[in-house]
Amino acid sequence: MAMDDEISPPERGRSAAGETSITRVLGILDLFTPEAPVWTVDMLVDRLLLGRATVYRYVRALCDAGFLVPVAGAGYVLGPRFIEFDRSIRLADPLLHIVPPVMAELRDVVNGGQLLCAFYGLRVLTVLQDKTDPNITMSMERGRPFSLFRGSPSRVILANLPTYQLRNLALNHSRDIAEAGLGQNWAEFREAMRVIRRNGYLVASDIDKALVGISAPIFHAPGAVAASLCLVRMKENVSAEDAVFLGRLAVEACRRISDELQAFRPGDADVGAPGFPISRVR
Repeated sequence: MAMDDEISPPERGRSAAGETSITRVLGILDLFTPEAPVWTVDMLVDRLLLGRATVYRYVRALCDAGFLVPVAGAGYVLGPRFIEFDRSIRLADPLLHIVPPVMAELRDVVNGGQLLCAFYGLRVLTVLQDKTDPNITMSMERGRPFSLFRGSPSRVILANLPTYQLRNLALNHSRDIAEAGLGQNWAEFREAMRVIRRNGYLVASDIDKALVGISAPIFHAPGAVAASLCLVRMKENVSAEDAVFLGRLAVEACRRISDELQAFRPGDADVGAPGFPISRVR
């Protein structure tokens, strides 16, 4: 896929004007990417337009918490605390307990690949990937962010957001929506989302052109979308009848997952798990 399909964290390196200290500190972490993995204090001062003493204080706090670690050349990289958090997520996230058995049941029927995707803001991330076809290479790997407007797993989540969030998106991201072919105005965008919701699943090939992704939404409460499950095959191996069959398979699997997710209570788990806040979009 083309790299411009991948989304970058919005407003990276924003000016400090109007921001709280917490926002500024979190904004520093947003700057660390595969393209720019190492930052020095001097680089941060230039990027953030903050005083050197302030940047040193923020960096020291992040180092003390394990979010950053120093490396040669006076630089800093992301620290081991994130690995600790990743382990906690794998152990405690109810989705990662509920979905793997369902994926295991579907493996032989799908005969391709499967993606469990979640979202926050304008980003959709794969949190779990399974593959049986060695010819399949999926760009949506674990932890790599993609736009909420592109790809079957993303757009099926988008279509099931509340109307007020869709309206906000139409107001603030009309260009992205138009470029994704989802409508030139609010009326067209709303209708495109309604069609996806009515169908219950979405078939698309706009990220990896050689693949077909068939996705259905997962809900953590009635009407509150939390994630999506995407069934993947090589495009050459999917007929129109196959797409319908896989779509219905995805919808039924997501219904089962949603039922279990909504029945989950934090006290049911051995490890304390977070609740399910509704992701905010801008």
